[in-house]
Amino acid sequence: MTAQDTDDITPPRDPAAFARPRGRGIGIVAIAALCVICVALGFAGSKIADWLSPKDPAAPQTVAAIPPSLDRPVGAQAPDLAGAPSVAPVTATNYDDLEARLATVEASQQRTLSAAGAALAAAGLAEAAQTSRPFEAELAALERVLPLSPDARALRPMAESGVPSRAALAAEYADIAARASTAAREPGEGAGVVDRILHALSGIVSIRRVSETTGNAPDAVLARAERQAAEGDLVGAVNSLRALPPGAATAMNAWKARAQQRVALDQHLANIRAQALSDLASAGGARP
Repeated sequence: MTAQDTDDITPPRDPAAFARPRGRGIGIVAIAALCVICVALGFAGSKIADWLSPKDPAAPQTVAAIPPSLDRPVGAQAPDLAGAPSVAPVTATNYDDLEARLATVEASQQRTLSAAGAALAAAGLAEAAQTSRPFEAELAALERVLPLSPDARALRPMAESGVPSRAALAAEYADIAARASTAAREPGEGAGVVDRILHALSGIVSIRRVSETTGNAPDAVLARAERQAAEGDLVGAVNSLRALPPGAATAMNAWKARAQQRVALDQHLANIRAQALSDLASAGGARP
């Protein structure tokens, strides 16, 4: 190896030779800052140019639509939409009229319900009173819906014990009529012994003609009234019994009283039923 080669590989003895070259890093930063400043100046220049440039008067401008309710004067009526029906404003008078109509409808419905309840109660009372048993509960139900009915008040004495039915009156008639027939044959004060014996025997075995219904003989009158009672004609039977002689009439008085009670009961029931149906028809036909 020569001396020249040895000099080439020998490191320098000055420490400054190993330091980074000065000035290179500061230059790069300066260049970057200059670029940023240029870009900022260009952006600012474009904004200033747009602000200073005149605007085109013919360019369309967008104006926000004003709601019709805001640009209309206070108190002005809104125009009707095409094809849409106009609605009248609700006023205090209309509101009062609506309330009056509702009150009328409610009153009509209440009358209908009351009349229907009275009709049902009348039907229940009529069904119970057709038998011979008491009907206090059915009469009380009717009085709750018809408290002022005079016919209902007239039934109170009958409701406690009941009234014999028409069938019961017809069934008991024959035995009572037999005693009346015997009473009709009672001999007078001047009758003989034979007549008195025959009358006493007739009290044991009663023979009454039931086929003869014409005339005013006691057996004919009793037979005619018996036929009418069997047909349900209690009024006709009571009227027929008026032709009996005093002794026979006395024997039939208890039956006549029960028959007249049944007639009166049925008449009161008919009046109550007619009143209930009339009230129901009136309530149903009324329109507000």
